[in-house]
Amino acid sequence: MRLIAWNCCGGPLTRKLPVLRTLRPDIAVVPECPEIPHSPNTYWLGSNPRKGLAVLAGPEWRLKPVATPILMPDYVQPLQVTGPESFLLWAIWAHNHNGDRYVRGTHRAVDGCQGLIASQPSVLLGDFNSHSIWDRNNPKLLCHSALVEKLHSLGLVSAYHAHRGRAHGHEAQPTFFEYRDKKRPYHIDYAFIPAPWSRRIGRVTIGRHSSWRRFSDHMPLTVELS
Repeated sequence: MRLIAWNCCGGPLTRKLPVLRTLRPDIAVVPECPEIPHSPNTYWLGSNPRKGLAVLAGPEWRLKPVATPILMPDYVQPLQVTGPESFLLWAIWAHNHNGDRYVRGTHRAVDGCQGLIASQPSVLLGDFNSHSIWDRNNPKLLCHSALVEKLHSLGLVSAYHAHRGRAHGHEAQPTFFEYRDKKRPYHIDYAFIPAPWSRRIGRVTIGRHSSWRRFSDHMPLTVELS
């Protein structure tokens, strides 16, 4: 199973989707994606048809939106995934909208849905727009490091950090280059998976700036699970 998080930085889809398909995703969470039609294996959320949150799955997979006990942040959506494997996917594009300031909105979603997250294997995948270097800009209990600890208490770990043996804040590869500038790198895209799944990780890769900058300011994060 190949899980991919890639903020595609807008359209056109005729240019973006072919390059995404070269990564052969089973499940891809694609923030900033132009509107796509809903189908059994596609999902799109947004108010602006030029830029929303898309989830794309392979032909043998099915996606179904799941109701939540709280009003969710605008671009956080749980989806029941069925197919070769069943799990709850939390597609995430952390936003600064309606009081949900990036990581604080993700905290709110996790706090309000802990029972749902714990009800079955859950995967949080997408553009979190957060990193421990910005902890000082948020309340102590609502910063990135606190989110990592909160997800760990729910049995979830970052696939990149678990596989590479890296601590948060000490990533060797960025997933985002502000203004596509190689001198402004950040690691802000994540795949949080159930801790037991970390033993199934075959490879975690992040696209190279030289190859992907012409398509987006984000590099695709790919997690391969046996």
